Amino acid sequence: MLDETELGERCAAVMKDARQEWMRLRNLQRHIDGKVLRTWMPDGADAEYKDLLDKSGGPWLGFSRDAIAQGCRINGYANEDIWNRVWRANGMDGRQGVSTKEAVGLGKSFLMLLPADGDQGVVMRPMSAHNTFAVYADPWDDFPEFVLYRVGATKQGPTFWNSQWYAFDSEGSYRFDGSPSTPQNLRPTPHGLDFAPVVRISNSLASEGEPQSSVEPGIPIYKRIVDATFALQMIQRYGAFPQKWGAGGTLGEVRVAIDSLIHAPGEAGETVRFGTFEAADPTKMVAALEAHVKHLAAVLQVPPHYLLGAVVNMSAEGIAAAESGYHRNIGDRRDALGEGYELALRTGARILGESAAASALTDQVSWANVQSWSLAQVSDAISKLDVVGADLGRLFQMLPGWSRQDALESAGSAKDKKMLRIAASSSSQPASQALS
Repeated sequence: MLDETELGERCAAVMKDARQEWMRLRNLQRHIDGKVLRTWMPDGADAEYKDLLDKSGGPWLGFSRDAIAQGCRINGYANEDIWNRVWRANGMDGRQGVSTKEAVGLGKSFLMLLPADGDQGVVMRPMSAHNTFAVYADPWDDFPEFVLYRVGATKQGPTFWNSQWYAFDSEGSYRFDGSPSTPQNLRPTPHGLDFAPVVRISNSLASEGEPQSSVEPGIPIYKRIVDATFALQMIQRYGAFPQKWGAGGTLGEVRVAIDSLIHAPGEAGETVRFGTFEAADPTKMVAALEAHVKHLAAVLQVPPHYLLGAVVNMSAEGIAAAESGYHRNIGDRRDALGEGYELALRTGARILGESAAASALTDQVSWANVQSWSLAQVSDAISKLDVVGADLGRLFQMLPGWSRQDALESAGSAKDKKMLRIAASSSSQPASQALS
């Protein structure tokens, strides 16, 4: 185990790289949250102009991230014992959403696994990529060499680095306060493992560099959406209503009301004229805004009707065609995310001392069905495939809203009832027919 001096030296060596990475991720997160960043503004812009600009942002990237992440929900694992003792025992059915959304949005997230106190269990918790910096000896290693995690700021912490911290290495975990370079109140805890028990959940398995975000390519289009939204608001505020004008003579104070007549006294021989400017047409800007949103949907492989909320008389085949790119996209995401989650479950098995489960590289997670299939379509497919002897456990997983456990339990029940019907049918036949 490291002492305070050794830990401080280890942390100080990664602080610069950690800060650069965290700043990059925080800037990306602000775009995902719909903030308006570094937008040009004319000199002398008034408060009304600034207010319209602030309202022009929107969580378009965040909504796209959620749409992708919601299609990547794990509902089972091949090893039921590890699934129950590691995943469900830590409430990961609910916590996985946080980890998956962050992985899709930022490119990566992390899971911490530590031996539980006393009962030989496992503690599994998501760790935000905003505050986690992992150092790998080789890019293809399963586990990092060293991990620095910022738990949160202390009450006395006026700066970013004066916080509460967690560090991990192959010997143990370290809780401490203050700056990473000068740890205070160090609380080391050996974990008895020969690796740092932190697993990275990657959105993409890049051949080099950091895993890629699914929504970062949409940032330029998001900025165009902000510009189009701002232009639409300017038209609504200043150009959608006809502006009045008057020329000639002495106009005096002109007041406009629904039941009043505009008039001016004018001098003898003067001609006073009134009129209106042509109102702007906001429908053209609405069409431009929708075009930008459709561009965003195309680049991020999210169905346009998810973002625009426009589904009018679409058939099941039409919806399936519109969502085909989306399902190919989440298929790629599942391949990458699944590797991280499976490694986490094998790590949990390793902590539990289940060597067979820890080395079972063929055990896979199963994913919830998010296809836009009707219950009638699925039921018809199950009936036809059951006739040719397909496994009911797999078939029932096609049912919308059914978990892997629901499917397996129902398959077992259906199989038992089928055997009873066969036995009853055989017992009711004459002996000659039963023998034949």
